[in-house]
Amino acid sequence: MNTMNNSNMLNESFCPITKNIFKILPKKKLPISLYRMSPSNGKFTPITVPGKAIISTDKKNILNDCERGFIFIRFTDIGKCKPFFLEHLPIVINEISHTFPEHELAIMLLEGLKVSAKKIYTDSIKLHFADFHQTLHAVGELLHEKPELIWLMLPMLDNEHSLVNKALHNGIIGAGVLLHTREAKPKADIFIEAIFALFLCDIGLCNLPNFVLGKEFCLSLDEQKRIRQHPVTSLELLSTTNMLSKTSLRAILEHHERMDGSGYPRGVTSENLSWLGKLCGAVDSYSAMTMGRPGKQSMPTVKALKILYNESTQYDPNIIYALEKVTYREQK
Repeated sequence: MNTMNNSNMLNESFCPITKNIFKILPKKKLPISLYRMSPSNGKFTPITVPGKAIISTDKKNILNDCERGFIFIRFTDIGKCKPFFLEHLPIVINEISHTFPEHELAIMLLEGLKVSAKKIYTDSIKLHFADFHQTLHAVGELLHEKPELIWLMLPMLDNEHSLVNKALHNGIIGAGVLLHTREAKPKADIFIEAIFALFLCDIGLCNLPNFVLGKEFCLSLDEQKRIRQHPVTSLELLSTTNMLSKTSLRAILEHHERMDGSGYPRGVTSENLSWLGKLCGAVDSYSAMTMGRPGKQSMPTVKALKILYNESTQYDPNIIYALEKVTYREQK
């Protein structure tokens, strides 16, 4: 089939709209047309006009037709709905993600995670953590069900350093290690505990000024102390939410500990570290090295892996090997 025919088929493809999806779409100035599928002949007819308000009577009829599976939008209009979908990602995942092309779904997941993570890293944990928890849990369940999405998401990660971008790096790379490099796939609840630790291990840095976070050298003694305290601060902040397991919280506290006891905040050695804490530490170090900062270029993957291998007294070599299988494939 030629490119023109493929394009025409895409233009004529439709995505079903459920009752819950319709509820999250704006009713005053919906930027797209909704279509009703005729149950008798399968034809699609536009029932709304882009930019025009949907009146109360029409809303009721549309909701009824949503429940019957008769309301759709064009796939080519999904981009116009993205701002509303990203704010309600768990609903989108649960209701219509199975209808999305995988590449478009990978983009939606990353952008939705970024929107949600930005609210807790740059605004308020207290106000937004429940929504973030629901979003990451829904994404985690989907990745556990469809691990191949991780290979699509890895090249899309933003390498410009920020706490939010680093959280996404840690989470997606770590998810790849968990789902693609181990002999047995972890159970869903264990996997989700792990990605919460990976995404949130640096949340304790969110109250530090950007100029401190952007420094690599020349930190004052007070700045060094505050940065080295962030695993404890992360634990304290997240403990107040009562939403994370002890396994996740322990790994977050341990992510700067090292097997030889040279890490912080407690200086414990390998036998007193959890496997998840070691994974978070390795992934976090890799992300820090391979992300760019002002005045510092990102380090190539091969060089970063070599450094981690050479620090075999600090990092578990088996974890670094698993990390290589995920990140080196990304470069191919």
